[in-house]
Amino acid sequence: MTSFRSWLVTASSLLLGTAVSAQRADPPATLRDFSEQRIRHQKTMGYALGGYALANIAVGAIAAGQTTGETKAFHQMNVYWNLVNLGIAGAAALSQRKQSGEGETLAQAVQRHENMKQLLLVNTGLDVAYVMGGLYLRQRGMTNELSGLPDKAAQQQGYGTSIMVQGSFLLAFDLVNYLLFKRRGDRQQEQLLQATDSGIGLVLPIN
Repeated sequence: MTSFRSWLVTASSLLLGTAVSAQRADPPATLRDFSEQRIRHQKTMGYALGGYALANIAVGAIAAGQTTGETKAFHQMNVYWNLVNLGIAGAAALSQRKQSGEGETLAQAVQRHENMKQLLLVNTGLDVAYVMGGLYLRQRGMTNELSGLPDKAAQQQGYGTSIMVQGSFLLAFDLVNYLLFKRRGDRQQEQLLQATDSGIGLVLPIN
């Protein structure tokens, strides 16, 4: 009897292992769609940020050479800020170039979806800090203007205004994308989890 139970457990384990391998090798179309939608959205975000950065760099570089004072400082900071944005977008594009939804398990897809939402929420907090930092820098410029330091005041006010504008754009960008991720992805995620209901289960009544 003991040997029969051992054989039954071994056979059941092999069947379960085959089922799990099949699930990983050939995930449901809905799971692939869920993963690929996240990847497409991330790539779109990178292209949008990169395009915005290039436009700001081009306009800022031209305008900075044709203006003076606070306006010149504003365009200079736009260039500096968007060189960083362009670097971030470029690095993201390289890392996502070979990404695919093929082979992702449900747990991996859900975790990556949640991580993306958390990242965007953290970014929105940083964006608010950028806006407040720009406002502070602008106020410092106004103080220096009253103190008789016009050149320093103009630079601080221009830089501060630029940081407020760029921070406001990023705040809107990150918040909108978070809401899109949540609206589209959460619904798909919920449907997948309900359909799976904790995955493959196996009960062996061997008593």
